[in-house]
Parts: sequence; C-alpha cells; structure tokens
Amino acid sequence: MACLRVLHLSVTPSAAPRPGGMRQSAMRQISMRMAMGWSSCGLLAVPFGRRWPSRALRCGSRSLTVKQGSQSVGLHFFSDANFKPLRDQFVNSVVDEEIELKETIVEDLNVIKQRTAGGVPVYKFKTKLLLDALEDAGHEEILLISDVDIQFFGEVMPLVRQGIAGRDMCFQREFTELGVNIGFVAIRRTAAAIDFWNQVWEELPTGRHDQRIVNNLLYTEKMPALRWGCFPPEIWASSQAFDGGLGIPKRIVLHHANWIIRDYASDDSGADASNPTAKLRQLAELRGAVEEKSDLKQRQLVQRLQEDPDLASYHQRTFGDLRHGPPWVALPPAHPARPGGRRKSR
Repeated sequence: MACLRVLHLSVTPSAAPRPGGMRQSAMRQISMRMAMGWSSCGLLAVPFGRRWPSRALRCGSRSLTVKQGSQSVGLHFFSDANFKPLRDQFVNSVVDEEIELKETIVEDLNVIKQRTAGGVPVYKFKTKLLLDALEDAGHEEILLISDVDIQFFGEVMPLVRQGIAGRDMCFQREFTELGVNIGFVAIRRTAAAIDFWNQVWEELPTGRHDQRIVNNLLYTEKMPALRWGCFPPEIWASSQAFDGGLGIPKRIVLHHANWIIRDYASDDSGADASNPTAKLRQLAELRGAVEEKSDLKQRQLVQRLQEDPDLASYHQRTFGDLRHGPPWVALPPAHPARPGGRRKSR
C-alpha cells in the first residue's frame, strides 16, 4: 500500500509581503519536498523505516546565493495546508543568506487537535524527517531543524555556530533555567547525534510527547557520549517568559511562539493544535513591538504570559516538583524536578 508520495522540486518564496523593517536579501531558492497522502495510519504502517518509499522522486536542491567564503547550512522544516500562513511568515523572516531552506510540504499531517504539538503523527513525521536529513548529511556537517511558528529578527547563524562548537547538538531553551525545546535545534552529524534520534524514534510509540522524550534522555544521562547545550535566551521561546525576567531579550534574534494564552471559549484560542490563528497574533504582536522599539509593549506581552496559570502549571508538571518519570540525575540533588517518580497530583 502506498503510504506516501514525494515530489522534490525547487520553488521561490510566496509573494507575501515581508514584515516591515526586514532587510531584503538575494532571491532565495527553497528545496521543497511535497508529501501527499500522508496520514497517521500511513505513518504507523512504516514505524521504523528511516527513508521515504524507494519510488519517491528525489533530486538535489538548488543552492542559495550565499556570502562569499561561507558554506550553506540546511534548515529543514515542514508544514501542511493549515499552517501555510505560519510557513509564509517563517520563510519571509529568514535573514541569513548562508541558510539553505529545505522544505517538506504535507497535504495533511493529521494533527490531533487537542494534543500538544499535534500528537504522535506530527512527532513521528518530524523525527523521521530529522533522521533522513542526518543520513543525507556529510560527516560532521551541521544542519538545523525548525518549527514554522518561529520568526527571525536578525542573523541566527553566529549564535548557531557559537552554540554548536564542540557539541553534537544545541537546543533552544524551554524555560530560561531548565529544559530544552525542540522547535529550533542545531545538529552535527555524528554517531552520537544519530544514536540519540534513533532512540527518540524507538520511544515514540509510547505516545509520549517527543519533547518530553528528548528531555528525559538528556537529563537522565542515558546517552553520556552526547555533547549538548542550549542557545542563549536571544533565541527566545515565549515559554521563557515564565522565568526570564520582565522583558524580551534586548538583542532578540529568534522568537518561537511555542506558548500562547488559551481562551477556551474562543474558536481561535489556540486550544486547537490545527488552528494557527493565536500563534500568528503573538508573532505579529512581538514583531510590531520590536520594530517600534517599544519596551512597554514587549513587557506587556511578557507580563500576560507570566500571569497565565496554565504556564505555571505546565512548568510545575514538566520541570518542577510535580514532574513524573525517570530521575533526572543531571540535576543537583536538591532540585525539585530531579526525583521524578509516579504521576503526582497537586
């Protein structure tokens, strides 16, 4: 049974206007793979395959115009029809000319609407995409994988090169003091990195959130050969508002709208993982505040996030004293998140 049909072609970004104040770069070519007919049942039909079907059409991507003397770095991302508005703002915000955009478009990811980040179908698709990218990469080659609910405010590659130096992986932070977010990750093609993501793939059938699996593997130190670290807060996720002080980092380079305030009485509240409206609002709000250089508007956004009781609850359940799961031996003995154990109630 055909689970996936893949076309690989080069396209240019859509004609959507670039956000105001963003400098124009040379015409960018995007290596795009289109996956049609993808479904959760199709995913489960090939649970451990690392490659797309052999009959899939694959071809080399055309290069970007890059800075003289620089080497392009592939940035892998994916979306479906529901997320096209997020995809467009993501692509149009990229500043670095040495980044080569490598896009996979899926007809329908079969997002589970009430599950974090879309549920197991999305977790499996993203992990398989990542493993394929690692398999195609050269030895020690650096690649990026990113979600599309992200916008760039400047060149990210200087921080990427700084973060990945001497490491196999570097992650965005989930909270300022603890935890990783897999919405923006730099990976070096090494045996340790490949082993790590293969282990993530093996654990996905449990139904756990892929990011929870990643944090468990890192903080339990089950893979001691892996060299990893976190980017500075300038590669910012909105969940970092919880413990990141009163404002947005002064030199913010990247914004990941990973945490949105949910109004469950509204159809576009963000409770539905397949509806990007709330994320688009947050991206536009911060873009406007940064371009206006309005510290007040930036602080107001952060304050609303900090006051969200759902964010405090999430922190306590995943990185605080209500965390369940294996002991995180990488943390200090007195840290409240270290013990883990069985699921706890308040």
